Amino acid sequence: MWTTFALAPLALIGAVMAQVPTTYYVDQSLPGHTIFRPQNMGDFDRIPVVVWGNGACSADPVGGHGPFLQELAAWGILVLASGTPGGHGSTSPQMMTAAIDWAVQNAGHGQWANIDSSQIAAAGMSCGGTEAYVQNRDPRVTAFGIFNSGTLDPGQTDATLDPINVPIFFFLGGPSDIAYQNGMRDYHAVNPGVPTWVGNVNVGHGGTYHDHRGGIFGRAAQHFFRWVLRGEEDAAGYFRNGGAEADGWYTESKDLQCW
Repeated sequence: MWTTFALAPLALIGAVMAQVPTTYYVDQSLPGHTIFRPQNMGDFDRIPVVVWGNGACSADPVGGHGPFLQELAAWGILVLASGTPGGHGSTSPQMMTAAIDWAVQNAGHGQWANIDSSQIAAAGMSCGGTEAYVQNRDPRVTAFGIFNSGTLDPGQTDATLDPINVPIFFFLGGPSDIAYQNGMRDYHAVNPGVPTWVGNVNVGHGGTYHDHRGGIFGRAAQHFFRWVLRGEEDAAGYFRNGGAEADGWYTESKDLQCW
């Protein structure tokens, strides 16, 4: 049925919650994807879903973002990443849609009994972020995470952002990030009333995805998904009460009180 590729060590994260062991593997029920999850799904009452697209639309999520994606899984998030470990070639937005379909179809059954398919985020880095944008009219998507990315054609910015009425957060690498102008343009194009946040940290386009536990991008992302997908108020404080700024992010936000 599946083959396990890796297991993250157990580590404590402050006094709020313990990081749990994680595993990632390819499952024949979701071909062309890698599943990152807590090793013991029973460690969490409900597990929301992030469908993920890789930088350069690479078909290897482990080589591109492994530590970062394992960090998300360690906080009780099921990550369905396009591509397979060591995979070659390119992914597509349709693969992300297939992952959403899979989550909805499998939630509540067998080992996936505690998947919360009512809480699904579409997210990705660089080219993967543009794949996430293609899900902008899918009512099953309840949040968007745009990492080092933005619309490529300024003429399509408004058309891309206009359908989005759920929280959308942008995580950028500062002015040296090739996606900086695109991402900032998209941030400003989000409709009023939609909870929106943008953070920049001066690391460039590559982010910190390969750092231990995904580095500063991993910390920000796990707080984001825990807040918008599971409603954890301590995670919300990272964005509402200066936690991100203390961590080194330069931020702007709009309408966070709407969430």
